[in-house]
Amino acid sequence: MQGQAPPNPTLAADEATAFGSFVLYAGRHLLLKDGEPVTIGSRALEVLITLTGRSGELATKDELIASAWPNTTVEESNLRVQIALLRRVLGDNQAAPRYIAAVPSRGYRFVAPLTRSRVENEPETTTAPNNLPRQLIQAIGRDEAIKFVEGRFKRLRMVTIVGPGGIGKTTVGLRVAEQLSSSHKHGLCFVDLAPITNPQLVPSVLASQLRLPETSGDPTATLIGYLREKQMLL
Repeated sequence: MQGQAPPNPTLAADEATAFGSFVLYAGRHLLLKDGEPVTIGSRALEVLITLTGRSGELATKDELIASAWPNTTVEESNLRVQIALLRRVLGDNQAAPRYIAAVPSRGYRFVAPLTRSRVENEPETTTAPNNLPRQLIQAIGRDEAIKFVEGRFKRLRMVTIVGPGGIGKTTVGLRVAEQLSSSHKHGLCFVDLAPITNPQLVPSVLASQLRLPETSGDPTATLIGYLREKQMLL
C-alpha cells in the first residue's frame, strides 16, 4: 500500500538541554561545549543529567547516588568526587556557582537557566573509545620531546612525563596519544587525576571513565580483568 513512509529505524527523538556554552544530549550521553565533545566520565554525566532534569530543584545526595550507581551501595565521597569533576568540566566555582550549588547536608541544585528542544539523533557509530580532550594549544617547538616520548611509549608499558607546572607535559602527552591511536585497537582513555584528593578513589574513577559496572568493593580486580586482553592506551 502506498502512502506514508515507515519511520526510519536509524533515527530516534532526543532532547537537547542548552545552558551557557554547553549542550547536553541525555539520550546519547553526550555533552558538547561550543559544539565540541567534552571529556566526562559516565558517573559525572549521570549526575549532570539528573541535576539538569530537575533544574532549580533540590536533588538529594541519595537521588544522585542512585542515578549514577544504580543498585549499588557507595560512599558519599564518590559523589563528591563526581561533583568536583563536573565543576571542573563546567568551569564552575564552588564559592560562587553558576551551574551547581550545594545545599549543605542535603544535596545539590542546578541553578543556571537552560532551554530544552527536541532533535533527531543519528545512530552512534561503533568505534574504539577515545575520550582525549580537544587540544586548544599547539605543540609548537616540541617536536623533539614528542618524538622522544613516543619512542618510550613504543618500548615501555608505562611512561611518566615530569617537569615544572605549565611546561607543557599534558600537551606533549596528548599529542603522543593522538599519534599512537591507530596502534591501539581498543582505544584510548584519558583520566584527569587533578581533582582527586583521596588516592584510594583512583581505581573507581578509572573504572567510571571506562564505563565498567560499579562494584561495592575495590574495583581493581575488575579493572585488571577488563584490561588484561586489551590493546589500550591509558
